[in-house]
Amino acid sequence: MAEQFHKIYISAADFIKAWEKEVYELTNLDYFTYLLMNSVAEQLETSFFPQLFNVDEELILNNEEITNLAFHLGDSLQLFFDKNCFGSCPLNCPNQLQQKVSQEDFIKAGKIPESTEFGVYACTTKEHCLKHDLLNYVTSDTVLDFYRYDLKTTTKDDHPVLQRLIHFINDKVLDLIKKEGDPLLKAPNDNASELFDRLIEFDENTWSEPEYFSFDDPDDPETMEPWRRPQDSILSVIEEFQEIAPKAKNYQSIKLFEKFLTTFMGPMNISDLIYEDLEEFFLIVFPTELAAEDKLQFGEELHIFEQFIKFIDYNYEKNLIVYWNELIDSNLTALRRTFNLSQHFHRKHSYVEYQLSPEKSSNALLDGFFEIIDYQDGYFVVEDIHIKEQYQLFDLSMLDISLLEPGDIINMQLIPQSKDNWRAIWIECVFAPRAKYYLV
Repeated sequence: MAEQFHKIYISAADFIKAWEKEVYELTNLDYFTYLLMNSVAEQLETSFFPQLFNVDEELILNNEEITNLAFHLGDSLQLFFDKNCFGSCPLNCPNQLQQKVSQEDFIKAGKIPESTEFGVYACTTKEHCLKHDLLNYVTSDTVLDFYRYDLKTTTKDDHPVLQRLIHFINDKVLDLIKKEGDPLLKAPNDNASELFDRLIEFDENTWSEPEYFSFDDPDDPETMEPWRRPQDSILSVIEEFQEIAPKAKNYQSIKLFEKFLTTFMGPMNISDLIYEDLEEFFLIVFPTELAAEDKLQFGEELHIFEQFIKFIDYNYEKNLIVYWNELIDSNLTALRRTFNLSQHFHRKHSYVEYQLSPEKSSNALLDGFFEIIDYQDGYFVVEDIHIKEQYQLFDLSMLDISLLEPGDIINMQLIPQSKDNWRAIWIECVFAPRAKYYLV
């Protein structure tokens, strides 16, 4: 239902207008498509794009672009369902995901297992079949066409960020099919006018955001004049802290926290700050942005940030120190260990030399976030956290392997050494295991 979304990206009225139907003509499949558009848009805004740092700006989508992409995706998916899953294909995959599919079933459907650019496809269940078809006939085409024709970017189709985006969206589509497919997709052509009537009523009763967030340029809070900000906005509090503690301006953590808030969180009051904001900042943003800083002192950065937290509590009668203590108790050991691993790597290896190396231009090069699964006989087993593909006999000798632990997440580039052997050729960052919550 629409009430499940924190934010409505495409209203029911706009959806109905775009679909060029009367309410009484709308079906369960239309309703599922509406849910899909808003669900994917929310996941992109809150989960996927916030964890991207140091990537080309043309790859980052703003809210309007996210909404447009989600709309195109829903349009493509509904056409695919109409023509295939609920049309010419006899497998009925959306409603029988766990059912095994035989070679005979597969041939009857006119499908032949094949190797694709996304990896070797092995169809053993109808979920595998649906995932494969969505990836190759819906999600990939929609995303690549959107960047190529709507945004007119020059980014190559095989860019790692685009490939991660495609797989991320594909996974979210499957998740929604599992969650909302029963009963909507079991009777896709049944009338859904009552469901849409409730959506329209919900849209009309939804409250709007406070007026004081209607700035001239709400997407660029850094440009707001101080008098136009709410009195206890985070940006104002940071400025106040830096005025009474001028040395705070010399610390990267405070500067980066301000950038994190203004770039990805938007205008916020202190009361809006939650534990997950602090945890995401220190587990994802802090190591991503600062691990390559050779002279940065990890302990000093945490100390000044703790002073900032205490300043807020004292002057604004908050209790953020509870969040801070929980963050430190839960994550400090792993955060310090993985940060030191990343920092030590960047001290020993030149990014310029890597960019000029022949390995960098290898057609077999892969890029992504990989979780350490196991370690045996000098080699690791790692798994791509987005596409769930495992790599055996993995060489991570570029890092101090004595400090690596199962569950650690490594953002790296890798190449095959032989059929079963893989080797890391560049490490962007090592993350504590808890970071996976914010990366997937």
